[in-house]
Amino acid sequence: MNSVLTVGGRAPTRRLRCSIAAAGLRERAHEAGLAGAVGPPADRIRAWSLVVLCAWTPFVLAGASFQKLSEHFDAAVPASSRALPSGAFDAVVAAAALGALLVLVGALAAAPAFVRFLRVGGWPVLRRPATRAAAVSVVVVAGGGALQPWAHALSNAPRTGASWPYGAAVLTWALLGAAALALWTAAAVTATRRLDLTPRVLTLEARLAVGLAAVMATITAATAVWWAALAGDAPWFLHDTVPGRPGSAFEPRVALTMAVMLAAATAALWAVTRVAGAQRALRAA
Repeated sequence: MNSVLTVGGRAPTRRLRCSIAAAGLRERAHEAGLAGAVGPPADRIRAWSLVVLCAWTPFVLAGASFQKLSEHFDAAVPASSRALPSGAFDAVVAAAALGALLVLVGALAAAPAFVRFLRVGGWPVLRRPATRAAAVSVVVVAGGGALQPWAHALSNAPRTGASWPYGAAVLTWALLGAAALALWTAAAVTATRRLDLTPRVLTLEARLAVGLAAVMATITAATAVWWAALAGDAPWFLHDTVPGRPGSAFEPRVALTMAVMLAAATAALWAVTRVAGAQRALRAA
């Protein structure tokens, strides 16, 4: 039996297949509450604010990568050149704390509506995404507990890449951690798009989204400054080589971290321009 879909007796063109796939993605985005280009202004504010929250998830993962890459960098930089990278690193830490605070405030502001949602029978909607997120989180916690004594039993070289079994285990654990964060974000989106938020709370969430996008932009800029400073004063540190050995400014791990940060921050900044437009429409209504 010929299982190839045909249009007018002919196989669909690549352009048609891409169009169908794009339409499917748009429909899924609407179902998830993340396609806020149309609809009442309040719905658009909620949708684009959720886009910022979704952008925060990969940004957090990139931040964790930066934290790992920057461990003990201050010892690698000459004292006379330490002010710039240290200042940039401190800016990253302070902005990250502020970003976490903004997300927490947003969650607390939506908590009363969330409780009301559960009281009127909303749990069945959340059961599947919450159960998946919780299950993966349990595996992550258990895996972290198993890795800790293994790491303590190894010397520095095996922990930094010489032992491929340990490296593979750490990579698997990190991927599971990323999956858990993504699943919890998906559960939060599923819940938030169904909450009955008051105009006051919705306005607060929009302002928090703007603040979070600004935090992401600040962290991205500070990370770039840190990278440039290290590339100029201690390039060997970026490549895990011995002090004094020449090295290039480019390091794939740092570049990937920066790319994820830049993409997430750009998406968040674009989303808050839509939030601002929806707020203007809401005030004009």
